[in-house]
Parts: sequence; C-alpha cells; structure tokens
Amino acid sequence: MAKISKNEYIDLIKKGKSYMTLPVHDEKLQKQLEESGSNLMTFLNQPLEDIRKWQLKRLSYLVDYAFDNIPLYRKKYSEVGYVKGSIKTWDDFFKLPYLYKEELIEGFPNEIVKDVNDFVLSTRSSGSSGEFVTIAVSEEAIYKDTLQTIRQFNMQSGGRYCAEDTILYIYTCPWWVNNVGGKYKQDYLPTTTKVEETVKYIMETKPRYISTYPTYLEKIASTGVKLSNYGVELVIVHSEQSNAKQRNMLAELLDVNVLDEYSSEELTRIALECPKHHYHLEEDACFIEIVDKNGKKLPNGEIGIVVGTNLLNTATPIIRYIQGDLVKITTHEKCTCGDNGRIIEGVKGRNMDSIITDTGESIPASCFMDIAYNWFLVYNIPVHGLKYQFVQTKIGKLDLYIIEGKYTLDIPTIKESIYTLVPRTTEVVVHKVNKLPYDQGTKYRSVIRLG
Repeated sequence: MAKISKNEYIDLIKKGKSYMTLPVHDEKLQKQLEESGSNLMTFLNQPLEDIRKWQLKRLSYLVDYAFDNIPLYRKKYSEVGYVKGSIKTWDDFFKLPYLYKEELIEGFPNEIVKDVNDFVLSTRSSGSSGEFVTIAVSEEAIYKDTLQTIRQFNMQSGGRYCAEDTILYIYTCPWWVNNVGGKYKQDYLPTTTKVEETVKYIMETKPRYISTYPTYLEKIASTGVKLSNYGVELVIVHSEQSNAKQRNMLAELLDVNVLDEYSSEELTRIALECPKHHYHLEEDACFIEIVDKNGKKLPNGEIGIVVGTNLLNTATPIIRYIQGDLVKITTHEKCTCGDNGRIIEGVKGRNMDSIITDTGESIPASCFMDIAYNWFLVYNIPVHGLKYQFVQTKIGKLDLYIIEGKYTLDIPTIKESIYTLVPRTTEVVVHKVNKLPYDQGTKYRSVIRLG
C-alpha cells in the first residue's frame, strides 16, 4: 500500500468532508432510524445478560475482521497464535494482547487500515492527552454514532429531548452530519469564539441543549447569564476534568442541569451521567474492561486502568485499547433512569488550567486544545504523532513545547495561530523538544498554568 504524503493526507480529509455533505447520507440515516431506532433506544434497558451476549458476538466479528484486513492486528494476533473464529468465550477475548496509542501512531498509514483511502473519513484524538493520532472512521460508525446521540440526549434529559430540538455544540469542529431528516438538529460554534459572542448567539438561537468543555462553561457562567432565560434546559460537559461539586455550582449559576459525558475519539462514548448521577457504560458503543498496572483483569469494585474496544468502527479497529484513565466498575444495579448497563465510578477528564493574559482575561484550556486541533483543520498542518504542551510560568508569557510527529511542522504558522487567542503583548515561545517538561502520571496535562 502507498504511503500518504502531507498533501495527500490533507486532500483525503477534504474529500471526506465534501462526501459527507451528500444527500444520500441523510436518506440512509433516516432509513436506519426507522428500521433500528426502537431497538437502539431500548438496547441498554434489556437484561445485562442479553447485553453481554450481544457484545461477545460483536467482539468476535470485530476481531476476525481486524485479523483478516488490518496488518497491525494480523501481526499482533498471529504472534499469539490466534486463529480466525477463536473468540467463542469471554476468556478467549481476554487472551488477546492490548493495543497502545504508540502502535496506532507508528502504524500510520499502512498498518492500521485495510486501504489508505479509508482515511477519507478520519478523526484525530482531541489532543487532551497532548498527543495526536489519526484514525480512519467507517461510514457505518458515523451513522451509528449519530443515532446514539439521539439516545444520549434522551437519557440525559430524562426523556425530554425530542426530534424538534436543537443541540448547540461548542466544540473543536462540527460533527459529520448536522441533522437526521431535518430533525434532531445540531448547531456548532468553535470554542475559540469569544464568550460574549457565544452568549449573544445563545440568546438569539435559544438551543434547548448545549454540549461543551467545563472550562468554557465556566467562562459562560462568569458573564452572569441565566441560560434558562433563553430556553436552555441541559448542558453536557466533556473532555476536561469536572466533579459533581463543580457541575452543581455551574448548574446553580446558569439555572440549568449540568451532566457529564466520558468519551474519547478512539473509543467514542464510554459512559454517560444520568439524571440520577450514575455513570452508565454505553455498552453498544464500546466494551470496557478494568485492569491493574500489570495488565491483570480486575473484578468489579476495584479501581484500575480503563481498557476499551470500540464496537462501532471497522476502518481502524480499536480493540483492547489502553485508554489510561483510572476508574472502577461498581456492582451492577438497575437504575431508576431505566439504563441497565454497567455503572462506573471515579470518572475524571483531563485536568487542565485556563491561561491568564496580561489584561486579566482568563482563556479556557479548551480554546488552546482547539487551536492545537486547528493546526490541521484550519492551517493544513498534519498533526499525526505530534505531542504538545502549553505552559504559562508567568503573566505575559506562554511557552509551547512540541514533539514533532510524522510530518515537518510549520512553526511560524503555529505561533501565529496562538495569537488568535492571546494578545500580541504576550511573549509566545515555541520549543521543539524530544521530551515535554511536565509529562508525568496517567493524567497528562496539555495546558498548565504555573504562575
């Protein structure tokens, strides 16, 4: 298979964006919603034993598909003597080797897809871990993920979400599709939008639901706006660390409900906080295991490292992937919200700081994460394998440390991009390094304020 040059990489992604605007996708989504919507919406309400049977069958299919079609898995699984059709029990599945982000980075592009043209539809990790990886996404995964969004907001809203509602995403980039048959509409603003402009937009458009980062929601709250006055009922936060106390405080300030979403680009939705404040695993989006530092599977009730398998995507299969977060699966109990999937505790996003300018403005960490993401989306700088860290040691200065990935970086353009966030009076210094200065522990921080 051919390698992907910098220009080919960029062109593939542009083709994908154009392709997903075609009317055929809306037609297919409508058809899937009509045919499987009922089963999808009630999947997590069925007995856990039935959920587990479905998962094992799906995992068996994914492993065989990866073994047949993806060079990385063919090599990994051959080394442990895997034979197609071997996944018949859970013990069979648990014998498979783990997958690490470094393998996805090193295997790009040839080893992690069936064909390099699969990168027409792709995503990059958000950068909250400080390191970007490019993953091809199957069309079918995009459809299923879109429909699972409907279920997500129905569950987290306590059944109030309906086809005529609009969700405003204040996020890195818009989703592949923004409606299903003209209903279940999704609106979008980048987090690099000035918070005053965002508040004005909310006042004008009156979305019922909002999805954003905790640090950006804090900025919205700092304006004194009561979102309930403009039709907002629920805000979902994600990607960064927040705790129940912080979300309750924001809920009181904004006069709306604030709930959490635990997810990643590699694994999609992992767990959702329901109105009863339990974190339910999205059992048909990904399968989660908890292991100790030596890779030994842990029983329910013990805190350990998250290992996940994406149950939607076949373009770049993500099987037994070391997510790195620390959580525990609690003893299963049926929740009054109706969800019958497993429950986890100890969920935490990335712990990051806002950056303070010399004028006293606080810029959310999410804005810097999105600038890093936009090095590719806006500035056409491929970021696969790139690792970064923003560090503020004093007011008026911002250091950016970068470990170069697969492609040569345009440092002047990267530096200029930062000035779209911070004033020109800020001294911005970009360092190309072999090791980041603050890279410790499982909860890596990509935005740090030390002074």
